[in-house]
Amino acid sequence: MRIVRPGKWELRVTIGRWDNGRPRSLTRTISAKSESAATALLADFVDEMTGSHLPETQDLRDVTVDEAVDRFLDEYLGVEKGRAEKTINDYSLLHQRWFSPTIGAQQVKRIEGATMDRLFGAMRQAGLSASRLNQAKSLYAPFFRWAKRRGMTTRNPMAEFQLPTSTYRSEERTPPEVEELSVLLSTAVEVTPDIAPLLVLGAVTGIRRGELVGIPVSAVAWRKNQITIASAVTSSGKVKTTKNRRSRTFHVDAETTAMLKRHYNQMKERAAATSAELAADAFLFSLAQDCSTPMPPDHLTKRVAVLKGYLGIEDKHPDVVALEDEALRLRRSTPPTRRPGKPGPLPTGGMSYREIGAALGRSERWAALAVAT
Repeated sequence: MRIVRPGKWELRVTIGRWDNGRPRSLTRTISAKSESAATALLADFVDEMTGSHLPETQDLRDVTVDEAVDRFLDEYLGVEKGRAEKTINDYSLLHQRWFSPTIGAQQVKRIEGATMDRLFGAMRQAGLSASRLNQAKSLYAPFFRWAKRRGMTTRNPMAEFQLPTSTYRSEERTPPEVEELSVLLSTAVEVTPDIAPLLVLGAVTGIRRGELVGIPVSAVAWRKNQITIASAVTSSGKVKTTKNRRSRTFHVDAETTAMLKRHYNQMKERAAATSAELAADAFLFSLAQDCSTPMPPDHLTKRVAVLKGYLGIEDKHPDVVALEDEALRLRRSTPPTRRPGKPGPLPTGGMSYREIGAALGRSERWAALAVAT
């Protein structure tokens, strides 16, 4: 036991040996007002280490949080627990965004409960939703239990953790009216015909994006007007089970079934035009000539963005909306007084598109599209 600075003491205990035969020493820095108080904590430290699962190697003792999280996600969640690829990727992105910059390079054994409280507090102050905070807890609570079982740490900083209350307030999303949905689907037939059948089926059934593109032809019972959903496609193109790992069957109307049948016949005609045959396990929606692979979910998202842009209903940042409003205001402003004797037609707006673009730091084409929107 030694004093580091007033009020801070370093405790060191030696218990057993490492796998290389050297004595196994463990240290901890504690706060104590006096030597007697530090001595009492040293006794507690010895008792705790005696009853703990200690690391077998020095490398395991000194592993960093980034290294440990990678092992936890790959070896434990991926291999031992069989978690979905998307779940593991989401956890990895969450760690890299909110936790790795602060604690990634630190040793797992050095992480304290107060540190995790501060990191979760930063997420709360950033306005993250309760579901995102729960996602982080669902990662680090089992992670530190796993790390303790493997001797990477002797304490679990999440043992008495309490999730902070989120300040996030979701914006209410109003579902489209029947007339609006009809306009969207009819426009899709003209603007994005490659995804129009997908949008119709999604509107009729409410199936998730990954499940829509992952429907095999064999899952459609044409005479019964039924579709069985038993798989989904990840963003990387991997076919997996559904989110809840259960299959379910939808009954659709005869008109939707007829639409899907026409689409399927078009897929066969497309394959025949290139001297190809549909795969034995062909997907109903595919970009491949033989329909052997499902349409990537991101392709559907990008094509929907094209459709929304055509209709002028794409999702925009508030700053962009404000610029478009300003462009419209400038266009509707009172035209300047025309100089006597100047030829040509009268101006159709307060400012030309070129002038609006120059005033807002955008192009002439952007100004025209902004005003039209």
